[in-house]
Amino acid sequence: MKKKLLLSVVALGLLLASCGQPAASPTPTEVAPEPTATVEPTKTASSTVVDTVEPALADRIQTFEQEIELLREELNIPGMSVAVLQGQEVVFARGFGYADVENEILATEDTSYHIASLTKPFAAAVMMQLVEAGQLDLDAEMAEILKDASFTFPPPATDTIHGYASLCETLIELSKATSGPFAPFAPLFQDYRCDTERITVKHHLTHTSQGTPGEAYRYNGFLYGLLSWVVEAAAEESFADLLVENIIGPLEMTSTIPNPSDSRRQQALAELAKPYRVDEAGDVVLSEDPGEGLSAAAGMISTVLDLAKFDVAMDRNLIVSEESKAAMFTPTLSNSGQPLPYGMGWFVQEHEGSQLLWHYGHEPDAYSSLILKVPEEELTLILLANSGGASAPFNLGDGDVLRSPLAVTFLNLLTDLEIE
Repeated sequence: MKKKLLLSVVALGLLLASCGQPAASPTPTEVAPEPTATVEPTKTASSTVVDTVEPALADRIQTFEQEIELLREELNIPGMSVAVLQGQEVVFARGFGYADVENEILATEDTSYHIASLTKPFAAAVMMQLVEAGQLDLDAEMAEILKDASFTFPPPATDTIHGYASLCETLIELSKATSGPFAPFAPLFQDYRCDTERITVKHHLTHTSQGTPGEAYRYNGFLYGLLSWVVEAAAEESFADLLVENIIGPLEMTSTIPNPSDSRRQQALAELAKPYRVDEAGDVVLSEDPGEGLSAAAGMISTVLDLAKFDVAMDRNLIVSEESKAAMFTPTLSNSGQPLPYGMGWFVQEHEGSQLLWHYGHEPDAYSSLILKVPEEELTLILLANSGGASAPFNLGDGDVLRSPLAVTFLNLLTDLEIE
């Protein structure tokens, strides 16, 4: 039975910034996850380097720790949690600053955060699982796979939109708005030629759905978010349920939302860092919590240690096959054969001959996040913050992670790369 698909008008504006508040998705049903794919990376105490790390790396990690704290203060980030993996093991994990400034609750490696667009790599993995199972064709046309979908917008909209064709008409009208409640969201839909062009699932997955499909990269969280409904149409199961059944449950990501256990979900919410923003006077002030909601673009809540489990599982091909992973980690080629900065669910970049795989997240005035992998050296950085400061200043949606001083510090101190 076709499920009703919920789009949030509020989500549209925030998704323009890169991910923002997602559309609501059904609460996952209780499942009994298979334990066979469980990944348990080595865990450190709160601020220590594991004993097995060689002394030279331990010294560099200590310097990295000091530099990251200085950057946190410089970027006005109240609280931040960081993990570093080497050889599929967590070699460093700790919190910096405060998860709750008012109550002086320190951030730790177990603090949970809204991870914003770090949800996108998870969604891509779910989609590749469906491809492997023969349930989804990435070259399928969006107009065909979503032809019977129902889209309901909350106020100020009032009517349910039936079918992709009607949705297309609505988005075109919204793209022309210059005043009124929809005007702030108009840029999200501009040059989305759903009425004249053949736009495929892969175009959305690679951020090449605007303009002539496949010709150019343009990061668009809202259009990526439509993939959650593609997943549901292909699998006849909610995106949240698939995420839990295929990834979160088997990997025992116990501090991640969505979660099959209500008690674990409540614990993750209890450990959730409060969101902050910088006001016009330059002061850090409490911000509005973005609330719960889930789409392929954003909406998950997690910790650096839970995300480390996902990172290790990807490396070990426990989530998707080596072939599917290679496709995700390969830069998209434009229609004219030019490499673009995005693969499928991951940014793909090269520096000094080394591949950088990464993604960022940005919940405006609330949270920011970064995962950065250097496969050649088996190193990964995972960083979560409770303000926009780790992402907002650097325009990472353009596809260059080297704009981030947090990424550059990691690369300069813990890898063999040299970034000027």
